[in-house]
Amino acid sequence: MAEQIEASAKPSFVTRMSTMALSKVKVGTPLYSLAYGAAAGVILSGLVYAGRTLSVFCFDHEYYKIQSRKRYYEKQLLFTREQEEASQAHYLASLSTEYDAVATRMPFKPLDPKYRF
Repeated sequence: MAEQIEASAKPSFVTRMSTMALSKVKVGTPLYSLAYGAAAGVILSGLVYAGRTLSVFCFDHEYYKIQSRKRYYEKQLLFTREQEEASQAHYLASLSTEYDAVATRMPFKPLDPKYRF
């Protein structure tokens, strides 16, 4: 009785389709080669990605070099600004030594107090 039931039952749609797909993808067929190459590519690219990530985490010191250069540049910029301020102050001091308040008054008139230094 059980043999009759099993003999009369035909395979389901999913079973037939999976059997057909597996028969198309056997060793040596182009579809098998493509699938094998794609899987190998995914695995290889994953290994490359993991290797680059490890390299960046463990061996990449470029960030520290750039930060050091930025700090050095900032110190250099501050020093240059201080030098420019000192130079400007010396220039103004040299101008003030040449300042003649009497030359700013009108002839034969008293010196206006706003021109006194």
